[in-house]
Amino acid sequence: EYARGVPTDDLGELGPAPLDEKGKPKRGTTVRFWPDPTIFTETIEFEYALVAQRLRELAYLNKGIKIAIIDDRFAKEEVFLAENGLASFVQYLNAGKDPLHQPPILVAGVHHPSEPGARRIEVDCCLQWTTAYNETIYSFVNNINTVEGGTHVSGLRAALTRSVNTYAQANNLLKIAKGESLSGEDIREGLTAVLSIRISDPQFESQTKIKLGNSEAKGVVESQVADALAQWFDENPQMARTVVGKALESSRAREAARKARELARRKSGLEGGDLPGKLADCQEKDPAKSELYLVEGDSAGGSAKQGRDRRTQAILPLRGKILNVEKARFDKMLLNNEVRTIISALGCGVGPDYDASRLRYHRLIIMTDADVDGSHIRTLLLTFFYRQMRQLILGGHLYIAQPPLYRVAKGRQEKYLRDEVAMERFFLDQAVGGVKVRAESVTQVGSDPDGLWIDREQMGPLVERLVELVKRVRRIERKYPASILDAFYQVTGGVVPSDPGPAADQLRELLGEIDPTLRIIAVTADPSGPAIDVRVEIRGEEVIVRLTTHLGEHERLTALYADLGAVVKLPLIVAAGTNEVVAHTWPDALVSILALAQRGWEVQRYKGLGEMNPDQLWETTMNPEIRVLQRVEMHDLVAAETAFTVLMGDAVEPRRDFIQANALSVRNLDI
Repeated sequence: EYARGVPTDDLGELGPAPLDEKGKPKRGTTVRFWPDPTIFTETIEFEYALVAQRLRELAYLNKGIKIAIIDDRFAKEEVFLAENGLASFVQYLNAGKDPLHQPPILVAGVHHPSEPGARRIEVDCCLQWTTAYNETIYSFVNNINTVEGGTHVSGLRAALTRSVNTYAQANNLLKIAKGESLSGEDIREGLTAVLSIRISDPQFESQTKIKLGNSEAKGVVESQVADALAQWFDENPQMARTVVGKALESSRAREAARKARELARRKSGLEGGDLPGKLADCQEKDPAKSELYLVEGDSAGGSAKQGRDRRTQAILPLRGKILNVEKARFDKMLLNNEVRTIISALGCGVGPDYDASRLRYHRLIIMTDADVDGSHIRTLLLTFFYRQMRQLILGGHLYIAQPPLYRVAKGRQEKYLRDEVAMERFFLDQAVGGVKVRAESVTQVGSDPDGLWIDREQMGPLVERLVELVKRVRRIERKYPASILDAFYQVTGGVVPSDPGPAADQLRELLGEIDPTLRIIAVTADPSGPAIDVRVEIRGEEVIVRLTTHLGEHERLTALYADLGAVVKLPLIVAAGTNEVVAHTWPDALVSILALAQRGWEVQRYKGLGEMNPDQLWETTMNPEIRVLQRVEMHDLVAAETAFTVLMGDAVEPRRDFIQANALSVRNLDI
């Protein structure tokens, strides 16, 4: 065990290893980490999805190794085990796609150098073509994700181009001029590939280890992959013809796209020259100081044009929804007017012709309405930039505007608030000075002389703890209804006694008081847990809620309930002026505090940018001094690829599964 980098104990023998299900001693490593509060003085929130994705990746790269992740915060656990290694990885990446062949093509080999001092290189690769229009290649060196590829990826691409062309020419499958061949780009359309090599002393081109520089890796990978592909083509002639046919289709589409691009270039200045007519350009010619707003609708576009800073801000209104490029080939995409307009305005080219040095604006800002249509348009734009201008995202040039959802006003006071969280924060600040709380018992020093009302100095910390408690309760309330959770902590203080019978009786009685609408069927004690089981009817179904000390967030919830209980005991009376509300639970108390704090305030919700006049749009969304922008970043390319394929692709079943799996996590449903 280590603390702050120093071992706290000597290495010692603990005893025999526990046995697995086959009766054999378990082997492996367990790593448990917890941030030291004396070092990490600010709040640290670990992203479970990010850690889980990396461990999932490692499981695919090291087949047969079982990796488990346990999140004690939410009592969440996942186990990753890829018996088929990279084949499982490719199938995971192709979820939602239609493969052209099954099973995937596997390449596995070891290069033993004959020259003294040369490196031994292990090559593992898995390939599968699909009906999609984009290539997906992930490469790894010694389990490190080489995002920018390198010599090993160059070897893979060279092998693909050479092998497919050799087979196609040998079997007279090419219907193009003699001496011509399929391009690598055509051959890789729809290909999903994962390449993993192991090499001693790898030479990376940067400190971040995202690009391999070992020259010998190219030849080794090319040789291994080319040999495996030649064998696969010979053994699977029908599938090989399908792969070549897909490449020929891509070649014809590429030629059509070239003609469409030339035509569009002549008609609308697709890559520089003339700018689209509806673009209101800025005066600044330095791209680093210029920004372009992509605005939903002509109405909002008109307001943005009037409210902008003409020196540095350009406005491009978009009419309707752009094409979903996930379902369209390159040539079809270029026929879409809105897509062509965006390409023309940016001036940097698209797809393989993208050139960052010609980008006319270094800040591209998507500004859409806060409704379903606005979200859809934003998603379509993100899909376009991800598929056709990914370097624009990786370069940090793409942003999403954060127009306010709310305007609150009282007399001459007026404030714009970005979202529900900001509005809640605003009214909680108002509550500290305008809302009072009292109960039968006030145990902390500093209360009013009459012993009833919490004083203002205590209200601030009380509200902060209350907000944190409710936030944590909401994370698990789908599994543990708030009223049941509240009663559990009120009765037990977070500690289930070895004989939970009396606590179960108290909990049932308290639940009847704090939530009369809850249909309780039975509350029983389980000494073996120890645990308390609450059988209730929720939405017409009988559900058993099991309450133990293993609840997600348990440690922090126990502390918060104790802190709040030390200040004031439930039930509470929340008052503002002559208005009083009784709250039986802490979540109810927060709702009551917010409701009373809002009295007298006018709350306006904006659904469309067109509802704001030019001055309001400038003040809230476009003024660089006070606006809030959200930069689009990609930390996990595998997760991004899967998300775009599942949510925007042709296959319906994976999208339906995604919706069903995440339906209970929806916070804001707009129907």
